Amino acid sequence: MKKFTVIFWLLVCHVSAALAQDNLTVYGIIDIGLQYATVNQTKENVRQSNQFFGISSGVQSGSRFGLRGAHEMGGGFETVFTLENGFNAGTGEAQQGGRLFGRQSTVGIRNNNIGQLDLGRQINFASNYFLPIDPFIEGFGQANIGASFGSANTVRYSNMLMLQAQATRSLTIGAGYSFATELTGIYADNGLCANGVCQAVNQSSQFQTNNNLRAITLGAKYANGPLLLAIAYDQLRGPDNIPNGPPKPNPTAWLAGGAYDFNVIKISFAYGQTRNGTWNGQPVGAGTTPTSPLSDNSLGSGALFLAGAAASSVMLGMTIPIGEASILASVQRLQQQGDAVPSSLTAPQMIYSAAYLYSFSRRTNLYTYASYGNNYAALQSAQSTVVGVGLRHQF
Repeated sequence: MKKFTVIFWLLVCHVSAALAQDNLTVYGIIDIGLQYATVNQTKENVRQSNQFFGISSGVQSGSRFGLRGAHEMGGGFETVFTLENGFNAGTGEAQQGGRLFGRQSTVGIRNNNIGQLDLGRQINFASNYFLPIDPFIEGFGQANIGASFGSANTVRYSNMLMLQAQATRSLTIGAGYSFATELTGIYADNGLCANGVCQAVNQSSQFQTNNNLRAITLGAKYANGPLLLAIAYDQLRGPDNIPNGPPKPNPTAWLAGGAYDFNVIKISFAYGQTRNGTWNGQPVGAGTTPTSPLSDNSLGSGALFLAGAAASSVMLGMTIPIGEASILASVQRLQQQGDAVPSSLTAPQMIYSAAYLYSFSRRTNLYTYASYGNNYAALQSAQSTVVGVGLRHQF
């Protein structure tokens, strides 16, 4: 028994030393609660409505399980990797289309004085750099910045090469290219794809890369004390193998914003524009449920190619810390522009959101939230209301 005990502790010490040297971290989040959602719209003098009440997973933060590690190679360089699985805490099912590591799957090389190179599936710069600018940290469904800024709606590109350079101690500049995003693409009014009914998931084409739905993502952020500034730009490139070839011009999106922390309150602001289409990452609210009268494929996970479509978005938010608690609030406005969508069907989308968070410990917190959208999804008379309460635990 003594020999067994000695051997056991030798193994534990050996494994602990190896993990310390390679800096391996196991982490995750379980987020689950109760949610009530209602959506309605009056169309051709007929009122359509739908309600939901039940368990909701991943409201404040998507439930996840991950492995993150780093291995020193010498000279200030290290190999880094992240494998992150997303799951529904209510059912145990995998999210992100059932992928094993759908939230992130990357390996790269990092030097804290130079920058970092990553390859694999990861979020774009609009989602990455605007995460701390959004008071809701891109959570809480339609309350998050992605409800009005599609390219910041936790958009993930597969098969991406991403480079981030540390220009100065405070300034980071990044560029990325996805050889095959694996987003679902909808190509409206393009040859045989009339009225947005041509939909396809473009898998990686090893010897025909032009048949992939590809993407460019650019970004820069400046962080110095309480001040954070960020800009981002994305462009999608449609595959050649859809009817009548890829739509032109390419969809583009840019946004700029910042936040300043006054200690007693943090103020956030963002403004951006999209042209010739939209980005759609995580579901943005009650209006995208399968049985909703507002359900539409163009609002699901993927991208919409629509020449002439345009929109401008603005967000103003704040975070107020109160001891172990904090209050979050934001107002968003999305204005459709251009003649691609009849003006008689659209109206400016306004979303008003608030949340209260209370931390029982550094790992566990309670949250309650409410969000109301008028002219939701920029559709006239559409309204979406979501309220809920939940518990989030980090490990």
